[in-house]
Amino acid sequence: MKCLLISPPFGNVYGSFKSILKYGFLNPPLGLCYLAAAVKRAGHQALVLDCEAQGLNITRIWEIIRREQPGLIGITATSPEFHNAVAVAEALKSRLAIPIVLGGTHVTIFREAVLQEHPCFDFGVVSEGEETLVELLESLTDPGNFPNIKNLIYRQDDAVIANPLRPLIKNLDTLPFPDRTRLDNHLYFRNVPVVGYQTTTAFMSSRGCPFQCTYCAVDQLPGGRKIRYRSAKNVADEIEYIVRGLKIPHISCNDDVLTMNRERVLALCDEIHRRGLRFTWEGLSRADRVDKELLTAMKAAGFVRISYGIESGNPDILNLTCKGETHEQIIEAFRITREVGIVARGSLIIGLPYETRRTVEDSFRFVNHLHGIDQVVINILQPYPGTRVREMILQGEGGSRLVSGDLKELRRFGNASVAVNDLSVNRLIWLQKLGLLRFYLRPATLWRNFKLYHPKAFLLDGLAFFRALLSWGAT
Repeated sequence: MKCLLISPPFGNVYGSFKSILKYGFLNPPLGLCYLAAAVKRAGHQALVLDCEAQGLNITRIWEIIRREQPGLIGITATSPEFHNAVAVAEALKSRLAIPIVLGGTHVTIFREAVLQEHPCFDFGVVSEGEETLVELLESLTDPGNFPNIKNLIYRQDDAVIANPLRPLIKNLDTLPFPDRTRLDNHLYFRNVPVVGYQTTTAFMSSRGCPFQCTYCAVDQLPGGRKIRYRSAKNVADEIEYIVRGLKIPHISCNDDVLTMNRERVLALCDEIHRRGLRFTWEGLSRADRVDKELLTAMKAAGFVRISYGIESGNPDILNLTCKGETHEQIIEAFRITREVGIVARGSLIIGLPYETRRTVEDSFRFVNHLHGIDQVVINILQPYPGTRVREMILQGEGGSRLVSGDLKELRRFGNASVAVNDLSVNRLIWLQKLGLLRFYLRPATLWRNFKLYHPKAFLLDGLAFFRALLSWGAT
């Protein structure tokens, strides 16, 4: 049996920042690559299509389907991307009789309702899909087995049935490495400090996140708060394959909190040294999960850039996110990151419940006076389904109000679907632009980034950034 796995186009979620997405934030569809690897290990065939990276439209997808003749088509989608997944599925369904299965966070949150409202999907797979997809492939000729496949949603006569959940995969080391062999790896690249644009791939060393941030939907994912780790050796084996086998020089870690388990990261750094691996890497963490010794070890193992969530420069707003960090911890994390020599990004959210123009100004002042921050990303809050902050907004808490319930409006750049107190939709969009300009147009920031990055990459990224800002329609 052959399976075709599709990541639909999603660049429109980034609005005018779509061009910047391709120049530094585009990752391979790692989840689909894990599924493809599981399918192949079971003796079947799998092909992954990344419509955004490959620039694929429906016509090209049809051509590939006619050539490959798959027995099953899989599509993945988060909630903001779901309308794109529906568009692809409906176009394929109008001309093909091949069954289509939907996976990803959207169907995991909404379950049966997705199939009830969208007949273009024949199946849904919730939570982890590696085992479920293989069992579905092997049962397509025997629908009588569908009730036995855990994590599966399927149609039975006029009803939509959701099967029980299967236990989470306890030992992540048992999973095969993501199958990147059919990807156009050169389409994924990052502007790496000093050296410029480098071909890039991604890896995950853990699943789950134990924290309770109000803007995250991890609570709605089965076992989402339970964090599971791959061993340092297993992660190093994958990195060695990426660096020496695929010849990819830069890697991005997609863990929610890379440094959650301090000793495991130190063990990974030891493995990298022991094997003589030469590459650069980056990842996401929290200000309260780093220290100077840890960052120094990571730097020595090729780690070049880290991203911290700041969220708000106002202490009351920060507390309301339930992030569990203080500004003192954030200040210290950026200080030691600069001292060690790792590039540091920070991210803000504006438009949270109880936000006002004054608290937004607190955030801008905080990042503009934060020693050690090299880059900032300013996001407009989008109330994603399954998050606590969405429930707060639907209840009007803190002066917030939902302006648009359309999921495709959940775009964090140049768009707002909420208003709060004295912050209208247009005011939030204008403040996002203003905050970015105030940060990046400071002479010290410009000079710092010029020194950090290759001149050509610095120029191209800068031009793309300012074009994106100028193209925002709402002011």
